[in-house]
Amino acid sequence: MTTQQSAAATALARGKRPGVPPDTPPAAQWGDPHPLHDPWILANFQARPSDVLITTAPKAGTTWMQQILHQLRTGGDETFEDIDAVVPWLERQRPHQSWRQVLADFEARPGPRLFKTHCTWEQTPGREVARLILTVREPRDCCVSFYHHLMDMTDSALAAHGLERPASLEAHVDAWLAFGAWFRNLASWWPQRERDNLLMLRYSDLKADLSGAIERIAAFLGWPLTPRTLEQAARLSSFAWMKANSQRFAGRSADGSPMFRPGGFIRKGQTGDHTTQLSADQEARILCRCRQELPADCLADLGLD
Repeated sequence: MTTQQSAAATALARGKRPGVPPDTPPAAQWGDPHPLHDPWILANFQARPSDVLITTAPKAGTTWMQQILHQLRTGGDETFEDIDAVVPWLERQRPHQSWRQVLADFEARPGPRLFKTHCTWEQTPGREVARLILTVREPRDCCVSFYHHLMDMTDSALAAHGLERPASLEAHVDAWLAFGAWFRNLASWWPQRERDNLLMLRYSDLKADLSGAIERIAAFLGWPLTPRTLEQAARLSSFAWMKANSQRFAGRSADGSPMFRPGGFIRKGQTGDHTTQLSADQEARILCRCRQELPADCLADLGLD
C-alpha cells in the first residue's frame, strides 16, 4: 500500500474526508439503509481506474463473474476460502463494522481491486472511473433462481438480511415483479452499453463458450492471458468445480454460521430452467413487464422480442 493509500485509509477509519463532514447524510440517490445496502459506503467509496466492478441484477451470474475475475487476477487460486472475502460485495452492510471501517479495508487493498454490486448505473459509485462488467441473464431464469436462493437460505440468514422465505412460487413471482430489481438494473445499464469502460455479457454466451468469454474479459481489462491462466480460469470457473466447492461461494453470516443449507447455493447454473418451473401465466406476466420497461433493441438482444 502506498503512503497516500495508507493516509486515506487512516482518514476513512476516523471518519474524515476533506471537505465532507463525517456525519453528513448521504444524498437520496444512494438509497435507503438495509442489511444488503449501505448508502454511506456508496456515497463515500473512492474508485480507482484499476478497479473492476461487477454490476448485475441478483442471480444473473454475479458469483460466477466474481470467480472468473478472481481466477484471472491470480492466475488460478484454489486456496481462497470465501469468494466474498476476495471479491467483496460493495454496498452490503457489515454488522460488526462501521461504514468507515469497511471503506478503510477497501482502501488498504492492493489493485486491481474487484467488487460486486447490484446497483443501477445511477447508483454505482466510480462508474466513470472504474471498469465495469455487466452480465445479463434471462429474466424468467433469474426469477426462478432467486426463488430457490430464498428457499435454500437458513432461517437465521433470512432474518439477518431482512428477507423472507416465500410461501409459494406464485407468491415469489408476485414479490419479484413488485420489487423489480431485474428490470430496474437492466433499464439503467442498457443505454450505457457502448461505453469504453463497460463490457456487457449475456449469461447464455458464458454458458455456450466460457473460454471465449474469458478471453473477451481479459482483452477488455487489458490483463495478460497465458494459455495456462486461461485453462485454470476456465477449470476453476466451471460449474462442476464451483458445485464441488459450493461452501466457498455460499457466504457466512456475521456469527460465522452458513447462510445456506448444504449444497443450496450453487444449484444448477442452467439456461432455460424456467420452462420446468413457471406456469404459462407466470411467464407471460414477466415477459409483459419486460416489454413495458425495456426498449425493443434490448429485448431483441436477449431473445425476448
